[in-house]
Amino acid sequence: MSSSIGVLFGAAWWFAGATTIPDATGVLRGLDVAIVLAFAVWAFLIGRRGAELPSGSAGRGPFGRRYGVVVVIMVAAIIAGSRVLGSVLERPDAVPAWVLLCVGLHFLPFYRIFGSRRFLVLAAALCLLAALAVVLGGTGQAWAWLGLPGFGGALALWAAAAAGFVDAPWPGAGR
Repeated sequence: MSSSIGVLFGAAWWFAGATTIPDATGVLRGLDVAIVLAFAVWAFLIGRRGAELPSGSAGRGPFGRRYGVVVVIMVAAIIAGSRVLGSVLERPDAVPAWVLLCVGLHFLPFYRIFGSRRFLVLAAALCLLAALAVVLGGTGQAWAWLGLPGFGGALALWAAAAAGFVDAPWPGAGR
């Protein structure tokens, strides 16, 4: 389940990043769709389900209360920070980097909730990409404000999803 969520959010980031290259937006969005379809086929073939993940709280599965609290905090931070950046600081171009930073930080508690270091690596990658977008965007590289969070966020999320799919048990394996 968590890998599928990563695939879909990766697709959204890629879709946004594609707008930074106007001459190739259509091709890049087509590639986005192809990547998502490839992941869908892969998920179907391995029968990926969240049932094999360790429980997050009292046997209710990893998508329990702690997961929900983390997601609510992330969404609140995204909304509040986006308003401050857009209205108070008049830097709406920095919003994608802020969103990517919030998304990256929200993966830190998932290390404990899901019991996988993969989430620490993903958190670090997304936060570093957000910081790089701010540095490059702040030095006049306008493409970096959306291009780095868009393409970088997508690739990081897809890499984490692929790692999750690779770790998934294949039907009939070990029999």
